[in-house]
Amino acid sequence: MTSLAQLLLDADKQVQGSDTPEDFPTKIQLDRLQLYPDTQFKTPLPSTIDCVIYTGAHNGGNNPQVKWAKKHHIPTITHAQALAYFFNQKRGIAVCGVGGKSTVAAMITWILHSQQLNPSFSVGVGNIPGLEKTGAWTDSKYFVAEADEYVEDPTIKTKEIVPRFSYLKPFITVCPNLRFDHPDVYRNFEQTKQVFGQFFTQTDPAGGLIVNGDDPVLVKLAKQAHPHVLTFGESHHVDFRLTNYQSQTGQTTSTFEYQGKTYQFTLHLPGKFNALNALAAIAATSLTDSQILSDHNLSKFRSTARRFENIGVIHGVQCYDDYAHHPHEIKAAIAALNEWYPKQRKVIAFQSHTYSRTKQLFDEFVDSFADAKEVVMTDIFSSAREQSDPTISSTKLCEAIEKKYSQTKAQNLKTNKKLANYFKKELKPGDIFLTLGAGDIYEVYQLLNEVILSL
Repeated sequence: MTSLAQLLLDADKQVQGSDTPEDFPTKIQLDRLQLYPDTQFKTPLPSTIDCVIYTGAHNGGNNPQVKWAKKHHIPTITHAQALAYFFNQKRGIAVCGVGGKSTVAAMITWILHSQQLNPSFSVGVGNIPGLEKTGAWTDSKYFVAEADEYVEDPTIKTKEIVPRFSYLKPFITVCPNLRFDHPDVYRNFEQTKQVFGQFFTQTDPAGGLIVNGDDPVLVKLAKQAHPHVLTFGESHHVDFRLTNYQSQTGQTTSTFEYQGKTYQFTLHLPGKFNALNALAAIAATSLTDSQILSDHNLSKFRSTARRFENIGVIHGVQCYDDYAHHPHEIKAAIAALNEWYPKQRKVIAFQSHTYSRTKQLFDEFVDSFADAKEVVMTDIFSSAREQSDPTISSTKLCEAIEKKYSQTKAQNLKTNKKLANYFKKELKPGDIFLTLGAGDIYEVYQLLNEVILSL
């Protein structure tokens, strides 16, 4: 919503909004714009309001401000509809998939900016270092956006699922991966594939669909939906093939082949998954200008807030924070950390996001920590859209990890305050600390800056 607010301001609209009183990673952008949310969701709304845009958060269409607006005949639309209104006016580049959307969308935006193409964009992160904003409306013909598969309003129960990305009509669609997620709205992986397949058909036939060619299920789905499919990955049959990947602390260097030629790029991000994210971004932007294959400026890209973000050194401990909340993302993040710091002691702090995801993907979560030596957790972050479930907990997850992987120590510390105290008491200078999760675990770094912490 913050990136949309920036876009609306660029379009000469007056913007105000409401949210809960917590400080979110997007606060840096809101403060810059001098937008200070109403934390009480007050009604009546000001007489100057022409339209109310809402998300599924804070009770969605049943939010008191939304209900008041409808009662008084003020137009209301969802965030998904508002984004599509702007996106569909441009030559849109949409990034979908389960994990990696923000990073790839930010990379594409970065590359286009480096080519002086100044795209419109909407990336759902708190900050993109090197770019002033996380959302913009410009004169460029291009618009880069994350395409979210989650439903536009989970408070509305209908027979037919309406994904947020269903309103978008992209010219180019990028899908780095496809996995089962959001078990609170999707019954199984088959239903997930159906909605992605439908979204692929919405891509302009004159444009392109770019997918991970190492995933045969994804490739089949793409080719059934679109006449122009480009693939990237490591397999010999892909169009953009990652041929070499080297990692050292602080950077990775990769080479790839396309149409018989070899190219190279350097990233200051760990992990082969990020090299593949970069390859997806290069493939997408090469459709706008073939020169981008060798002139993408990714060596200066520094990721985004909460995407393997370098928090810095605290009490001698190097700290990173990542939004990873799906098992495959967690596994990839831990592997990346092990690449950069093979000899150092590493402590992984994880906060699972939603009871439904934790329960449905429990075994996958257990396996995602197989390569970690020390794991600490906080209690499951419950989304406002679900009820708590006493049959599942972070404690049970820790017990299952230790039972299956005897080399891994895992314990539930329950709260961020106790996690911060654990950090101060147990971690030593030279150790590495990585926080993972889509909830509020990142707030531990604010606590670590306090002089006195009490148990």
